[in-house]
Amino acid sequence: MANTVNNHGMRPAQLRRLADELLRWFEEHRRDLPWRRSRDPYAIWVSEVMLQQTRVEAVVAPFDRFLRRFPDLPSLAAASENEVLAQWAGLGYYRRARQLHAAARLLAEDGQGQLPRSSAALRLLPGFGPYTAGAVASIAFGEAVPAIDGNVQRVLARVLALEEDPSRRSGSAPIEVLARGLLGGSPPSELNQALMELGALVCTPRKPFCETCPWTQSCRARRAGVAELLPRRTPRPETSTVSCYAAVVRDGPRFLWRQREEGEHNAGLWELPTTRWHAGEPDPGRGHRELEGLGEELGREWRVGDAMVTVRHSITRYRVRCVGHEILDSQGQESEGLRWGSSEEAEAWGITAAARKFLAKLPPLF
Repeated sequence: MANTVNNHGMRPAQLRRLADELLRWFEEHRRDLPWRRSRDPYAIWVSEVMLQQTRVEAVVAPFDRFLRRFPDLPSLAAASENEVLAQWAGLGYYRRARQLHAAARLLAEDGQGQLPRSSAALRLLPGFGPYTAGAVASIAFGEAVPAIDGNVQRVLARVLALEEDPSRRSGSAPIEVLARGLLGGSPPSELNQALMELGALVCTPRKPFCETCPWTQSCRARRAGVAELLPRRTPRPETSTVSCYAAVVRDGPRFLWRQREEGEHNAGLWELPTTRWHAGEPDPGRGHRELEGLGEELGREWRVGDAMVTVRHSITRYRVRCVGHEILDSQGQESEGLRWGSSEEAEAWGITAAARKFLAKLPPLF
């Protein structure tokens, strides 16, 4: 058995040495993050969902805020979706919040009130893909299962000098084999977190700090001089510029808000009433026409004034340019999905990132 070589070309003794080197490095360099101070599976789950596609620095404050409002799984399950979305504000990718909420409700309805302890059982819940299930099961419950995120993919692809795209099966399979091999005999929680930390702090996408890496002598990509070129990625689709127009309707300190509908980006969140996207840069004449049409759709009579501010943001591969126009002489009744509220009130309902940018840029009334 001692001489067995896996399909990544490493013997058990080599894997043991790599794991030991990594764990020693992690003990010295691990960051003090709030979710690492807790052994509560619920808090670990919340942190892992928040960290998906989001920088660690951007998660610290929302994580603390979220747990103050929803300190345990029953309190999250009992909340309304709007309450959850409001506490998620600023993190983006709101589908994650909806799936977190849906999973909590399912567990509460089943009478469990707590997370299942295995990655296989976690995979049956909304929002639990292979990574999240592996992370929660290994960190919270000590299951010897890999947790392979983008950081871990990058680290192990470089160690192997892997030429295949890790997002494809030909590339992901050897990475998973190596990740499982490293887990043999190591604490799964520490090993998986150490791999993620190495990718975040040392084995970075561009200009990795190879001289400070605990695996600098073992990394095949470093020896071949191709660390910065790996992992290989299939080119992403080109980005597209799209434009829209927002109605800035004021009544003293209050704004008119519209709730985004099911099937739209950021469904359930509140925004300044906004037109549909069109391709290309904003056009002043088109903005007036489309906002007049939007008023009719919403059952309101208004006069479209001048453009006030433009905000820019990104949603998946789209670069969105949204122009806010002052709306004058607005008349009409509140209806479902349309209401008046101050910026503070709207924040409590949950608003879009674009709406928050508008509030920051709009001139004060006086």
